[in-house]
Amino acid sequence: MNSTFTRQSVGSIVVFSAISGLAISWLLLDVVPWIFVTPFQISSLSYLVTLFFRILITYLVLFAVIHNSFDIITKGSRRIVRRVAGPKIKRFDLNQRIQHIWLIVSVAVLAITGFAQMYYEAWGRVVINALGGLAVSMDIHLLAAIFLGVLVAYHFGFYTFGYLAARARGEHPHIPMMLGKEDVTEALQNTKYMLLGRGEEPKYGKYDYTQKFDYWGIYWGMVILGVPGVLMWAYGSTFLLGLPFIFHTSEALLAVLFLLTFHFYQAHWNPRDFPMNKVFVTGTLSEEELRDQHPQELERLKAVGEA
Repeated sequence: MNSTFTRQSVGSIVVFSAISGLAISWLLLDVVPWIFVTPFQISSLSYLVTLFFRILITYLVLFAVIHNSFDIITKGSRRIVRRVAGPKIKRFDLNQRIQHIWLIVSVAVLAITGFAQMYYEAWGRVVINALGGLAVSMDIHLLAAIFLGVLVAYHFGFYTFGYLAARARGEHPHIPMMLGKEDVTEALQNTKYMLLGRGEEPKYGKYDYTQKFDYWGIYWGMVILGVPGVLMWAYGSTFLLGLPFIFHTSEALLAVLFLLTFHFYQAHWNPRDFPMNKVFVTGTLSEEELRDQHPQELERLKAVGEA
């Protein structure tokens, strides 16, 4: 087991270091220099919005890299491994798994076609030419955006309807993705666990604070990307002094960098799950995995007879 985990740890460190290096290089070469070389313009809304996003991107990427650096040290030094013994327990149903794969494909296509257009004068020209030119790549980008918009509408419609229907039946459904005071407590406890080696990893419920942060960040980003994207499609990139373009491209950069440095590490590239956690495909975790990662959820499932 130890030799297997050593290979997992090395693989995790190599991938995490490569992705973190890429993200920080992107910050240093493209994001941060603009802050220092552009004259401060208090009267320019375009400037202020761009400045806000550049600072936000820098902060969130550095937060992700630092947070996950301590996590990888903690998991590696304590030889935390994935334990797959015990019966399989359903974590995600088929509906959730389809939505997740739908999201992956849509975002991947949007990222490739969108950034290829943004960096057309550099590496993007190769991608655009391979796709058949700028017009074709834009059509692909718009089609992927429509598919993503349909997914967002379906997702919130499905769960909102389910919630309202439950309330109409007199029930008080719990929404496990909602952020609460317990998430702040668990984040502080986990920070103490990672930084100081004191205490133990928090006993999370169905979702931990990183997963909730991920979730709301994604769907908040959909609004910031989607609405300006529609405005640009209808009125052009210079509409409203170019503000929709700034919001759209800045949020796209934030989303991609944060997905690479935070989400993929937390879900797949950490030493416990490297190289991939297949739960998004299978929908199940072993009882031991659930006990390690979400013990309160395991207790809840056993209490209602679902585990």
